[in-house]
Amino acid sequence: MSLVLDQGTLPKGLMIKTHPDIGSLGQTVFLGEYEISLADFMEAAAYVLTNTDLLVGKEDPRIDFVQRVKWISVAPGYMPARPESRRLIWRRP
Repeated sequence: MSLVLDQGTLPKGLMIKTHPDIGSLGQTVFLGEYEISLADFMEAAAYVLTNTDLLVGKEDPRIDFVQRVKWISVAPGYMPARPESRRLIWRRP
């Protein structure tokens, strides 16, 4: 799965990719040419969310992000051949 980062990110066209749980690929996030472990990526997200005060006089995108995370739940995975597989889904209430 991939996502082009297009909300002010430079260089333009930068893409973030993840892969299904296939060995170690499922534990890696690809950001442009960089490979970041899933654990480090989550640590970086927590750092960005909590390391500074919220923006004053502007809508801070972190507030919307935290709300969206609250709407995530565990669901059956994408791979029907592996009934034990699980994934996270986002459902707005």
